[in-house]
Amino acid sequence: MAHTTEQYTYAANQTAAFRISFTLIFINLGVVTISFSRYSRAREVDAMFVSTVAVWLTEVIKCVICLFLVAQEETPRRFIHALKTQIIEQPYDTMKVCIPAMIYIVQNNLFYVAASHLDAATFMITSQLKIFTAAIFTVIILRRSLNRTQWFALAVLFAGVSLVQLQGTKSKEITGESPFIGFVAVVVACCLSGFAGIYFEKILKGSAPVSLWMRNVQMAVFAIPSSFIAIYMQDAKTVNEYGLLYGFDSIVWLTVLWYGIGGLSVAVCIKYADNIAKNFATSVAIVLSTIGSMFLFDFIPSLTFLLGAALVIFSIFLYSSHQAMVAALGRLRGEIPSTKEAFCL
Repeated sequence: MAHTTEQYTYAANQTAAFRISFTLIFINLGVVTISFSRYSRAREVDAMFVSTVAVWLTEVIKCVICLFLVAQEETPRRFIHALKTQIIEQPYDTMKVCIPAMIYIVQNNLFYVAASHLDAATFMITSQLKIFTAAIFTVIILRRSLNRTQWFALAVLFAGVSLVQLQGTKSKEITGESPFIGFVAVVVACCLSGFAGIYFEKILKGSAPVSLWMRNVQMAVFAIPSSFIAIYMQDAKTVNEYGLLYGFDSIVWLTVLWYGIGGLSVAVCIKYADNIAKNFATSVAIVLSTIGSMFLFDFIPSLTFLLGAALVIFSIFLYSSHQAMVAALGRLRGEIPSTKEAFCL
């Protein structure tokens, strides 16, 4: 019995260590990604890179990483067989992810627009509106109800983001940035993200189980060609004249790389970390983004901004406290909530 207890304790410690590690990774990637994207768009350079090309390269990097991870799970012969079986021979299952893949392409392009007009801290906080939009689409599409606590949390979230938008600096007027355009870009991106996540959950109910990495490969089948087409639909003149890698330097490449890794890290964090760890990571990322903006971009937060940020962090914990309770009850009943992997991709 003592041996069994020691094994249980060791397993519990290992699980806790994994959760802490993934949480720290999530914090680091979130802060660095937002900071890089803001710096790459706000700095003064002779040639500004084309954001649609950056989005396309991000999808390519994500696909390469996922293919490598799938290959690690299979032998060389079974790797090709797995791709053929789960992508080519199951076209209907693959087609299910077509709409979310297209939506995420538009969303990522909008995030670059937002990064061009909003400081890193405001960008990070405003993007939490995805919780609000996901909740609304949950009610509309999945016909689920929210309790009073969750509705109150959403109201607090909306109020917090609204207060953050009141932050204004003279530097934005000088450089010609438009906080309004940045705000609209984030709001539209969050609406798309919320719809895509809930739609993804709905269409995958009853589908054959597919690994997280293989699901990303399925999405890449649509994401890579569509994002490449978007380059010539939006920036054909610049690309034809200067080439795809116009304006690319070490900062841009790091931004693209971090965006690719960061997108996959969210999935891993959701898969292996609990709600509290994820919320803690988001909250710390907001704080670090604010501090980083103060040192890197001469950002001076007002009392209104700090109050709004505090309300956003509070609403995140308040809203998910009910979800954690439902998840715990589900485990006691032997049920697994289907929403856990809905936002992994």
